[in-house]
This record gives sequence, structure tokens and C-alpha cells, in this order.
Amino acid sequence: MSNNRNSYQRTTVAASTFCVLAILTGIAAFAVPWLVTILFFAFCLAAAAIAGLVAFGGIIGLSRDAMELRGQPYYSKRPRECAAGAFVHLRRKLLSLLPGSPARLRLWPGEWVKVRPFAEIAATLDDEGRLDGLPFMPEMIGHCGKRLRVFRRVEKIHHYYGPTAPHLRRLQDAVLLDELRCDGAGHGGCQAGCQLIWKEAWLVPSDSAEADLPAPEAADALWLNSYTKARSADGEERYACQMTELPAATTRMSWRDPRHYWRELRSGNVRLGPFIVAVALALFNAVQRKLRGAEAPYREPTDRKTSPKEVLDLQPGEIVRVKTRRQIEETLNHVSKNRGLWFDREMHRFCGGEFRVASVVRTIVDEASGKMLSMGSACIVLAGVAATGEYLGLCPQNELIFWHEIWLERVTRHLEM
Repeated sequence: MSNNRNSYQRTTVAASTFCVLAILTGIAAFAVPWLVTILFFAFCLAAAAIAGLVAFGGIIGLSRDAMELRGQPYYSKRPRECAAGAFVHLRRKLLSLLPGSPARLRLWPGEWVKVRPFAEIAATLDDEGRLDGLPFMPEMIGHCGKRLRVFRRVEKIHHYYGPTAPHLRRLQDAVLLDELRCDGAGHGGCQAGCQLIWKEAWLVPSDSAEADLPAPEAADALWLNSYTKARSADGEERYACQMTELPAATTRMSWRDPRHYWRELRSGNVRLGPFIVAVALALFNAVQRKLRGAEAPYREPTDRKTSPKEVLDLQPGEIVRVKTRRQIEETLNHVSKNRGLWFDREMHRFCGGEFRVASVVRTIVDEASGKMLSMGSACIVLAGVAATGEYLGLCPQNELIFWHEIWLERVTRHLEM
């Protein structure tokens, strides 16, 4: 048995044993005075719950590791969001009876909204085209007046850059709508495909199927274009977009603050099942780090300083299969990268799966510097494949995952849709 599975099993067995002992100790406490009994039993119950979650995380890690070794994908086709129910719709109707618009909409995944006309949105923006530090971008103006569904709230973002990165940052009163992604038209043709973030002040609830408003004239947004690009002191062009400006629109959060998990559950961003899985894995990995054991998911370490390249010349519409974890491990260097692209933990769940090529990415705006970067080799985006945020505190950004061609293999047979 591999070392990582031995490590998973030891922690799982230890946590399960501690959970049982905590429960038995709490039951035994009923022999003492009632107030002490209640307090001690509550403590034992909490300890048992945490230990039980750690054990559950270990079981998940063992199960997923076994599937990865078999080349079996384990991504879920179910949405992680909890659809708005009767209570949410009742709350919306009650708010609509109040005079004026509510200060905070607190929109829920699945609710319908209409994007305000651009003239109303422009009134909320400062002299740099931003609201609370978040830019309203030229790529968004074409959606003004449309009726759309809330995809997910954005209560926080995961920030990858800076001296203290990676870390979480708090964002308030913002949502994602459907699968609206930036097409890069106002940012030099950037192909990153980031999901557009909408402040609730730019939206109004829409319970009825109203007709879309006419699209705004292009001239109405010309002034926004002046804030998307500038020249730095070194003479290079730098772009500004929502991703580059997120630090200014957010505040720093602590990973240890459990409230960021609670907000994801309370806001409907995640159902109870995926929530428990994410918390269990986070606790299990935290214990593994303390014990200096293997975390889940696991990648075999290597001392390779270089990584190989393979060119398939894949095109949108083609069907590919993601290689197994073992095959991909052979392409990674000592920091789990292949020619600068990291094989992320989110990508393990798709190993062995078959997908359609959605797009080929060759240029993106660097979020840290704002510079336009050209890929040394094309990166592939697969249809329906995005980050779940499970290993990042259930971060809701719904980022696309980039794949090198060496991690994929062409499939000739037809893929059922």
C-alpha cells in the first residue's frame, strides 16, 4: 500500500476512535450533577463532531485516491448551489412591498433579476467607472436591460498574488449571473473567460418574464474604455479589469474564521452535502499538515526540474479524455507544474473523464501586473469543467480550468451530450 494511503488510514482510524471515545465519555457524564453534565456533554459532542468530520474527510480521501488510481473521474454533474425555495420567494415578495428599493437585495442562486439600464448603472459609478472599487467593464454593457438568473453569490474571492498570497478576501453585495463570462473585447482580446461579477446595485429583482430592454448605444460606454488600459512607467501597456482590481474591492479575511464557510451555506451557494464534504476535507487536511502526513488529493513527489511538451493541435469541438493521475504525474516537475502551468487539486476529479474542447487560450491578462501575456503553448478549456472551490473554502468564483495538451488525449468516438 502506498505511503499516502497508509497516512490517510492512520488519521482516519485515530479520528474515528477519538469520536467514539468522546461520545462514550459524554454519555458517562450523566452520572454527575446536571449542569456539569450538560456542559461536559456539549463539549464531548463538539469534540466527537469534529473528530467525526476528520474521519469522514479521511474516508473521502481514501475513496477518491482509489478512483484516481483506477482512472475513474469523480466530478459531480449536480449543481453545488441550493435553488431558491418558497421561503426565499416569500421574502422577495415582502421586500417588494416596502417603499423604495431595499438597500441590500441579498439575492439567492436561481432568482431572476434584470440588469438596470446603463444610465442607472453609470449613476452608481465613480470617476473611474467603479462601485466600491469594482469596475463595471465594457464587456458588461451589452447585458444591460436583460433578464437573467442569479448563478451564485460572491461572498469572498481567493487571491493568488502578493506577499501573503494565497488568501481569502471578503466581497459584499455581489453575484454571478448565469454563465456570463468576459469575452475580453475591451481588454485586448483576453481569453481568460473570467465570470463577470455584478454588484446588486446594478440589478433589480424580476419575478415576471418581462421583455428585455433595448441594448445601450456603444457610445454610451466609450468613457469606460478609457479605464481599461494605460501605459506604465516602463512604457508597457497595462490593463485594468475586475480581476486585476479585486484587491481594491475586497478586504482581507482569515482562513481560520469559520464565518466564511457559514456564509456560503446561508446564502445558498452550496447544498448541505457538498458543504459537509468540503469542511470534512479541510479538517482532515489540516490534521494531516500538523502530522506532516499526505494531504488529499495526493500527487507523487518528484525531483524533476524540467517538464515535457506534447502538441496535439486540438480545436474547439473535438472530444478528449483527461489522462490518469499517474500519467499526468509523469509530466510534472518538482513544484507540480508543466511548463509553468500548475496541475491544481481541483483537476484531479476530472482525470479519466471525456469532455469536449470549448476553446483554445493563447493570451490572457495577468491579474497581478495587468500585462497581456502570450502563452508559450496553447492552453485548453474543456466544456463544463470549472473549479468547484472545494479545496479553497468553497470559493464561488467558478473559474475555468486550463489544461496543457500533454494532459489530454484525443478521442475519436462520439461523446454523448
